[in-house]
Amino acid sequence: MKHEYVKHDKCEIDNCLICDGGLLVCTVCKGAESSLTTECCGKPLTDKDQYCVSNGDDYENGKWVRPYIHA
Repeated sequence: MKHEYVKHDKCEIDNCLICDGGLLVCTVCKGAESSLTTECCGKPLTDKDQYCVSNGDDYENGKWVRPYIHA
């Protein structure tokens, strides 16, 4: 599943991190930057998930790979 990134239409936020700074945030898994996996896992990432992804876990081909804690 591909990530669905937040997009602002007619953004009125000064110095918006998404529009002006290029911040990527997935509307489905809620991952952002270092907590984005290769593919979207299809559900909101828990704090533990985000920590693990930032430390080497990944989600690809429908499963967790290179598990940090997801054994």
